[in-house]
Amino acid sequence: MLDSKLNWELLGESLDYEKVATLKKTTDYSETFIKLCLTRGIDTQEKLTEFLQPEAPLFNDPLLMYGMEKSVQRILTAIETGEKILIYGDYDADGITSTAILVEAIEIMGGNVSYYLPNRFEDGYGPNVEVFKRFISEENNLIITCDNGVSGHEAVEMAMAQGVDVIITDHHELPTTLPKAFSIVHPRHPDGSYPFKDLSGAGVALKLVAALMERIPYEFMDMAAIGTVADLVSLTDENRWIVKQGIEMLKNTERIGLHLLFEKAGVEISTINEETIGFIIGPRLNALGRLGDAGPGVELLLSFDEEELTKLIEQIQDINNKRQEIVNKITDSAQQKIAEFETLPDIIVLEDADWHEGVLGIVASRIVEKTGRPTILLHTNPDTGVSKGSGRSIEALHLFKALSATEDTLIKFGGHKMAAGLSLLTENIADFIETITTYAASYHQEIKKGNRVRIDEILEIKEVSLSFLQEIDTLRPFGTDNPKPMFGFESVAATQVKQIGADQKHLKLVLQADTDTLDVIGFNKGQAASYLTNNVPISALGELSINTWRDRSKPQLQLKDFKINGPQFFDGRQSKFNPHSIRHKNSVYLFFNQVFFDKMSEQLPVQSMAVLLESDDDIPPFPASLNNLVLLDCPTNLDILDAFLQTHVFQNYYVYAFPVASIQEQGLPSKDIFGKVYKYLYSRKDMAIREKIDALSAYLQVEKGQLIFMIQVFLEAKFVTIKDGVLNPVLKPEKADLTQTSVYQERIKNLEAEKMFIYSDFSQLSDWLKK
Repeated sequence: MLDSKLNWELLGESLDYEKVATLKKTTDYSETFIKLCLTRGIDTQEKLTEFLQPEAPLFNDPLLMYGMEKSVQRILTAIETGEKILIYGDYDADGITSTAILVEAIEIMGGNVSYYLPNRFEDGYGPNVEVFKRFISEENNLIITCDNGVSGHEAVEMAMAQGVDVIITDHHELPTTLPKAFSIVHPRHPDGSYPFKDLSGAGVALKLVAALMERIPYEFMDMAAIGTVADLVSLTDENRWIVKQGIEMLKNTERIGLHLLFEKAGVEISTINEETIGFIIGPRLNALGRLGDAGPGVELLLSFDEEELTKLIEQIQDINNKRQEIVNKITDSAQQKIAEFETLPDIIVLEDADWHEGVLGIVASRIVEKTGRPTILLHTNPDTGVSKGSGRSIEALHLFKALSATEDTLIKFGGHKMAAGLSLLTENIADFIETITTYAASYHQEIKKGNRVRIDEILEIKEVSLSFLQEIDTLRPFGTDNPKPMFGFESVAATQVKQIGADQKHLKLVLQADTDTLDVIGFNKGQAASYLTNNVPISALGELSINTWRDRSKPQLQLKDFKINGPQFFDGRQSKFNPHSIRHKNSVYLFFNQVFFDKMSEQLPVQSMAVLLESDDDIPPFPASLNNLVLLDCPTNLDILDAFLQTHVFQNYYVYAFPVASIQEQGLPSKDIFGKVYKYLYSRKDMAIREKIDALSAYLQVEKGQLIFMIQVFLEAKFVTIKDGVLNPVLKPEKADLTQTSVYQERIKNLEAEKMFIYSDFSQLSDWLKK
């Protein structure tokens, strides 16, 4: 058995099948696709048309946004009078694109404009007093923030006091008190009533440009789409329309920098979609600000100097590669620390002086995905005595509230339910861990279930076709609040399982039901291959896509999670002891050899238990939490093991069966050999058998172990006696069938067990264990 890492939740369990039938009759869509739409609230023909084939632009009047008209008039005045205008952005992809949108638009309109993106490590997030002072000294008369500003009270009010107007354009959570700026443009302004509240920073910048130009500025939709997707805002309503237009713009972009970026990244322009932004463009722009100066990102979008852009692309690619290397290194380091935990805590908190502060959020996300636990990672600075870091969470734990419960140990923190940043004195880390662990303990049961994942539909493999996947694509762009559909498959055989990639870190397999098959790829799931043996039936969860290779297109499932119902059996049989065999936690380790038991039982994990199985009478009790059985050495009696297995059920069975004292090669002596040995023993008296056994084995040309066995049979049959180590024959023994002695019968049992556990095919052995 293997439990899922995620908490599966099936949507659409109570679908209205009358609506399904109606839509099937009135549209050309497949029933499977219609059911998918219904789980997303698209349950009428009108809604289907509006969502999939809207006729009119979904672009709200920008002047509906509070502060917009006042801001537009001030910017137009600055353009007309030649005032120096500073665009003050942010160091992430949303900040880069919103800055580029405003700079390019104001330049087109004839404005005297420049920009500045703060450095994460030198300036911090948001308006910086010293930076504002520097630009004010250079006679900038108007500062426009984008993707930041609503929390920048000190810098904004300092500029306003010196006669420099500050227009804030932002989309982040609003504080209780807003800065006293010239104006604030924000879709959720408390005095406003803008109809769509979830614009990105780039979306707000696009709205400002639309108001300035008094039209829909399609030429900036490509940059707005990048910022919107990269910032993970809701991809519904107006944002979805903006991104759809932006993707079409990206396919036909005249921005040289993007063309060079696509070429460097191996992107086929005709295939660009939101995943291109999310996995290619966004990470590269974000990498700049994570490791240093984000300014080159603006130049990438605005410059027309191909020679300089070529150098810039190389620089961006190098920075992104470095970012990936740093992330991988820190991930490995964090996982090594986690491996030292005896049990996985409800919330993981790790710190290290060598970790790079700028990428800890990415690494925390990876740890959450791997462990299913909320995770906080900290960079400790020994020079300042301050530790800074990032956290990522799961739905079971509201991370911002958890940090709020520990605020006495923190210098500052911020964020929301799923992500947060924090800083604290390094000396307070132990107190912080204790406090937040105590807080998380009250959510233990929910945390144990893992991060919730919503399944749109349970499909049969035969329902997966290229035409169905083309229907799914009409729901794009996918993202927050319009996620890529997640599909489940129940009790299908996992076949052709293999690990792929240079380091074998990825998983490839084929799901099969009768003659229907579906290719599966599982990124970073290579280790799971050991669970998928003997065409084991699994329940799988993932996203469907079209995989094209050499002009041949096939459906493919990108595996997100899987589980195996029922026990599993793992073949670890080798002729030599493998140290990995004693690393299974929560396990019962079964021994059959006393010497081996004495040697190994103290080396097992603390969460496990050693049992020496010599009979079926005295099996000690053990807790239900020990859900794995490890057969470490080879069983010696199948009947005794069978009695044990009948009364104790486990989730996983690991078979190593080390042949500690194998007798298979010796087998059973023939009648002639028995006769030869007995004839010799009958002719001798007062033999010191322990001292003579080696010489006797050599003389009779009988293997020592086999000779000892025959002497034990003779002893039980009362053909010989042994007293104080001295053997003598019984002169007139009673007639006896040697094969019926318990020693002889035990050897038969021993040979049967060895044959089953050492020499049989594992499918045969696992069948026996299942019974």
